[in-house]
Parts: sequence; structure tokens; C-alpha cells
Amino acid sequence: MRKLTKTTGNISGFLRSRKFKKALVICVVMAIMTTMFAITASAATPVAPAGGTAEATYQTVINFFITWLTRIGMLVGLVGAIMFALAIKSNDAEQKQAGLLTMVAGFVVAAVCGAANMFNLFV
Repeated sequence: MRKLTKTTGNISGFLRSRKFKKALVICVVMAIMTTMFAITASAATPVAPAGGTAEATYQTVINFFITWLTRIGMLVGLVGAIMFALAIKSNDAEQKQAGLLTMVAGFVVAAVCGAANMFNLFV
């Protein structure tokens, strides 16, 4: 009962908590990424040029997605590196693992997109 009354109505403690701050950062990053993607997607309309072919349009769309997936992968890798650095500071093993996994996942996405360009997989 004591624990229940201690935490009831303590909104300022929740707003200062680590969990809330982490969720807020994730929401802000996702909002920025979604806005950037929406602006870019609405500005770039993949249509076939007047004398072009369907293959040229296909290549334009593939290049667009590969470019943005590479950028998103690098951003996720950067977020993971920051998470890992903050986990080293607080010496928390679970946060270190989560940061490393996030960083590696982002860099793998970027590397796969780089390999698609390197080996001309979509030509």
C-alpha cells in the first residue's frame, strides 16, 4: 500500500525518468525521419520521361530507395553508437547490448545498400 501511495500522482517524477526521456527521443527521431521521407516522396514523382522507357523509371525508383535506405541505415547506426556511448557512461550491460545491436543493424542496412550499388544488382 505504501508503494502505491508513493507513486500515485507523481507525474513530475515520471517526466524526469530515464524511460520517458528515451521514449521522447525515439518519438522525435521517428517524427523527423517520417517528415523527411514524406517531403522527399512527395517531391520526387517517378514518371517515365517523354522518350524514356519503363527500365529508366524502374532504375530511378530503385536508386531513390537505395539512397534513402542507406541514409536511414547510417542514422540508425549513429543512434546505436550514441546509445552505446551513453551505456558505457552508466555502465549498464543491457543498454550496451541494445546500443551495439542497434548500431550493427543500422550499419548492416547501409552495407547491403552499398553492396547493391557496388555489384550493380538492380541494373
